[in-house]
Amino acid sequence: MDNYQPQGPDGQQPYQQDNQQQGYQQPYQQQPYQQQGYQQPYQQQGYQQPYNNFVPEAPAMSFGTAISTCFQKYATFSGRATRAEFWWWQLFTTLVGLATFWIPFVGFIISLAFLIPNLAVAWRRLHDIGKAGGWYFIGLIPLVGWIFMLIWYCTKSEPFDNRFGPYLG
Repeated sequence: MDNYQPQGPDGQQPYQQDNQQQGYQQPYQQQPYQQQGYQQPYQQQGYQQPYNNFVPEAPAMSFGTAISTCFQKYATFSGRATRAEFWWWQLFTTLVGLATFWIPFVGFIISLAFLIPNLAVAWRRLHDIGKAGGWYFIGLIPLVGWIFMLIWYCTKSEPFDNRFGPYLG
């Protein structure tokens, strides 16, 4: 009784030999969405594929690459800057500031030299999340402004080209 195999009316097992020779597949093996020429409904209507939760992050930028990029784009306020570029630059300027803070005139000159690139990389970072650079000035609002800025600086990049430039990922 344990070896019972269902048989069709002609005494053969269904979906085993004759049906596979004729090109039939068992119902659970059919995959209609992978057939040639098939488009899913949203593609037929001209829409893009719906947004999914997995978005590839822009490739991580090394410390040295971020510093050289910020110096190359010293006063460039157009384009985009990734989170890695922004935060590596902030670390660099903080370390240089701490090292030169003790030397009165040199520390002041270096902080002035870093003013423009700091503003430029922050501006480009806002562009990367889809905000205009002018939102930088919201940081001037006491207490609330810097909280907004910190949240925006930590926000992931928009994973597509936006009005400020192509996606860097």
